[in-house]
Amino acid sequence: MKTLQHHSPLKILLLQNTDVNFNITFIILANLMKLDETIRINYNYYKGILFVYISLEVIRLKKTVIGLIIAALVIGGIIAAVSLAKYLSRIPDNPADTIGNTSGNLNNKGLVCEHDGYIYFANLNDNHTLYRMTSDGRDPVKIADVPVSYINAGGDYIYFYFDDPGGTKFMGVAGRMSGIFRIKKGEKDFVCLDKCTSGVLNLVGNTLYYEHYDNTNGMQLYHSSLDGKDKGLAVDEIINPACVINGDIYYCEQDSMTLKVYRPGDTEGRVYMDYSVYNPVADGSDLYFLNMKDDYKLYRYSLSNGQLTKITDERVDTFNVYGSVIFYQRNQNPALIRVNTDGSEAMVIAEGNFENINCTSTYTFYSPFREDTTYMTYTFGGNGQSTVFAPIDEGS
Repeated sequence: MKTLQHHSPLKILLLQNTDVNFNITFIILANLMKLDETIRINYNYYKGILFVYISLEVIRLKKTVIGLIIAALVIGGIIAAVSLAKYLSRIPDNPADTIGNTSGNLNNKGLVCEHDGYIYFANLNDNHTLYRMTSDGRDPVKIADVPVSYINAGGDYIYFYFDDPGGTKFMGVAGRMSGIFRIKKGEKDFVCLDKCTSGVLNLVGNTLYYEHYDNTNGMQLYHSSLDGKDKGLAVDEIINPACVINGDIYYCEQDSMTLKVYRPGDTEGRVYMDYSVYNPVADGSDLYFLNMKDDYKLYRYSLSNGQLTKITDERVDTFNVYGSVIFYQRNQNPALIRVNTDGSEAMVIAEGNFENINCTSTYTFYSPFREDTTYMTYTFGGNGQSTVFAPIDEGS
C-alpha cells in the first residue's frame, strides 16, 4: 500500500456556495482519474479572502493514473510555453492618437524622426544608415546598417522603409532588398513586415499606411498591422498618407489635385475642399499646402473655421512646418527661408537649392539638392547660421 499526499494552498475571492462548488469539482476530477479516495477539502477565510487547502490521500494509485498526470503536465507545459511565447512576442497597442512622424518630415522623405527624447535619422554621411542620438544632438549611435527613409516611431518600436538598389548584403544574402521593416528600441535585429516597393510610410495608431507599388497595379494605399500579419489593400488609389488629423488622411487627388480625405475603413476618399493643393502638411487643426492655382504659393487653411490665408507671395518648391515656424525652399533666387506661420520675420538660412527639410524640436536638417551632405540649423531662434551635420558612431 502506497499513500500519496499533496497539500496545495489556493487563494481565491470568496464566492457563494464555495464549499459545494469545490467539492463537486474535485469529486468529478477524482472520478475521471479513477482515484480510490475522496478528496478532502479544508478552507477558511480571512479579511474576505478564501484560503482553500486541498488534501489528496490516494490508496493504491494505479500506473494509468500516473501516466495521465504526466501527460497532463506535459500538455499543460506546452500550452503554457506557447502562450508565454505569444505574449512575449506581441506588439503592445499604441495610443489611438499615435502618429509615427510629422507630415512635414514625411513629405521630405522622413529622414528624421524625434521620439521620447531621441532623434532617429538616416545618416547621409554613412550610406543613409539608421542612427539615433539625443534630442540635443549628443551620443550618435548606429542602430541598423541598412539605408532607411520614412522613419516612424511608436511605443517601443521604430518603423522604416528600406530600399537599396545597389544590393546590400542583407541577412547573408546579396541582392536588392526593399520593404517595410520594424526594429525594437535598444536592439539591432529588425523584422520585415512587407517585402515591397513603397513610397511614403506613416504609423497611424496601430496601423501602418504606405504607398505600395507593383508592376501590375501601380501605386495603391496599403495597410499593415504592427506585426505584419494583417496587411493588404486599403484603397485602390494613389494616396500619400503623410498628412493625418484625428486619424483621417488628407491628400491631394492625383488627377484634379483637389484636397480629399480618407477615413480608415472607407472604400474610397471623398472631396474635402475644391482647391488644387500640393503636399498638404498638418499642424494642429491647420492645413498648410502649396496652392497650384496661385503659382505654388504657400497657404494655410483652418479646419476649425474654414479661413484661408496666404503665407508668402513667393513660389515654393518644398516646405516643412514645425510649431510656430515654416522652412521653405524659395524657387526664384533659390534659398532656404525660415518664416513664422503668420508670415512675419522671414530669414534666409542658406542660399541655393535644398531639399529633405526635416524638423525636430531643437534642430532642422536639410541637404543641397541631390547631394549626400546634411546641414543643421536651429528650428527656433538663433541667427540662422548652419553647420555641417556629419555624426560618427565612436563605438562602431
